Amino acid sequence: MRNGVEMGYGKSISDLDLLLMHKSIQELTPPPDSYGTIQPCFHIKSVLDSKAKETVFITYRQAVTISQVLSKDKVYTSKKDGTLIPLHKLTSKKSAALRCTDCSSHNFQNNFICLQCPHVGCFGDHKHAYNHYKLNQHLFCIDSQNGLLYCFLCGNYVNHEQLEKIRLEVMQDETFHPDSADNEDLDLYYSKPTISAISGLKGFVNLGATCFMSSILQTMVHNPILKYHFFNNDFHYFNCEKNQDALKNEGMIEESNACVSCSIDTIFQSFYTSNSNEGFGMTNLLATAWYKKKSLAGFQEQDAHEFWQFLLNEFHLDYERIVNKLNGTNGQQVSRSSTPIESHRNCQCITHTTFAGELQSSIKCALCNSITKTIDPMMDISLEINHLKDTVGKSEITLYDCLDLYTLEEKLDVMYTCKYCGEKSKAVKSLLLSTIPPVLSIQLKRFKHSLMSDTASKIETPVKTPLFLNLTKYAHDHDPSDGETDGNKVYELFAVVCHAGSVNTGHYIVLVKDGYGQWFKFDDSVISLISQEEVTNTNAYLLFYITHKI
Repeated sequence: MRNGVEMGYGKSISDLDLLLMHKSIQELTPPPDSYGTIQPCFHIKSVLDSKAKETVFITYRQAVTISQVLSKDKVYTSKKDGTLIPLHKLTSKKSAALRCTDCSSHNFQNNFICLQCPHVGCFGDHKHAYNHYKLNQHLFCIDSQNGLLYCFLCGNYVNHEQLEKIRLEVMQDETFHPDSADNEDLDLYYSKPTISAISGLKGFVNLGATCFMSSILQTMVHNPILKYHFFNNDFHYFNCEKNQDALKNEGMIEESNACVSCSIDTIFQSFYTSNSNEGFGMTNLLATAWYKKKSLAGFQEQDAHEFWQFLLNEFHLDYERIVNKLNGTNGQQVSRSSTPIESHRNCQCITHTTFAGELQSSIKCALCNSITKTIDPMMDISLEINHLKDTVGKSEITLYDCLDLYTLEEKLDVMYTCKYCGEKSKAVKSLLLSTIPPVLSIQLKRFKHSLMSDTASKIETPVKTPLFLNLTKYAHDHDPSDGETDGNKVYELFAVVCHAGSVNTGHYIVLVKDGYGQWFKFDDSVISLISQEEVTNTNAYLLFYITHKI
């Protein structure tokens, strides 16, 4: 459930300028009887026009309650039983509630209360309120000194007639104090999901050769980074005009409102809030995917890896569309032909922050031994397994053998002209991981395509899969003298996509690790518990490893 709001990008204001503006803005704030004259901004209007407005009202009321001025001339009573509440107890409670989450400074009970999450931030030297906004894109906060809403994107206080009504009600109610939680109001909009809902153990109904989609979707539903993003970052949700259009259209998906990010958001909500264990019918996403990529239309089996790439590309394009809209370009800069790999490394979309890494390609001159290095973006790495048994001379092939082959030095087939010595030679090329993303995605090349006959065959060579993958020696900055293991480069396996059967008549299943360390097999809508041994010995097609640095 969303309990706040968050917008996007606009005109930039320097960190220092924005923080220095706060005090001068406070001094210019109208007296209490004129707060209603403060105008709303575009951002708060768009939020209060959405279905999140009731949740915003509840959060705002709670924050203003904590912010109200306590006076020794007033008598405070409990809403529960009408008993008197000592002023010193209320003061102590208020001081504790308004301490900065990051540095514990209460700043004379004058901090910013985030409207989207429980964070309280100071605005002095440490800039924790502003840092929280920049890190999480939580746009609105409540000034605990006056109960007014502050918009970081506008750099000013904003108000709204409905918010002002709530503020006045709280200020005039002497029985409404920080020691009494308004649980009755909360219960109207919040319900605690069951344990089964929290675990996200739900399958997908096969709608006709859609197992390639459901297997990939399970890797995303159980990816903790993506889960955190979709439940805590409403940048897309509140700014997507396609989402608003779909809501007005009673959820009906058309080409004009088809949005992959919104469809995936709906899946996350259903998987983690619904008390039903019945399989989920992904009709919304299926229709959206058909509109976005015509080759997905119909009921023919597709490649799971290509569908994964399609989703990542759509996440990036959806993000760019919203950013361009907020920057006033109405999405005109977004090109359907652009791909995440072609984009800037600092992009903050789901795709880049979760899956994007970099490869370092090195070419060593055979004459002067000079090395030319090139950094290239990557979304995943594809590893060869064909004829690997003959190459390594081992009866059992492991994922490390595949990585060794991937990073092995090889002589170039063509003559290389060295930019240092100017001579041509048979140079040696090698690949290493320059930047490892939070989630490392690996494809094992199990499908071999013949250019001569335009046919494909499948490679069934077993590859032993480690539950924890040590990437230390494959990193460009690895120094053998530092040891064989860098703790920051040990990744944990959490999802495996497998393909059973032939190329044209196969079936996809996925193995996923839950938050309690148990492994489950998802075969469309059928879920079963499996052992770790089965996971490590399965003929994997796609592997998803996650860092422990988050």
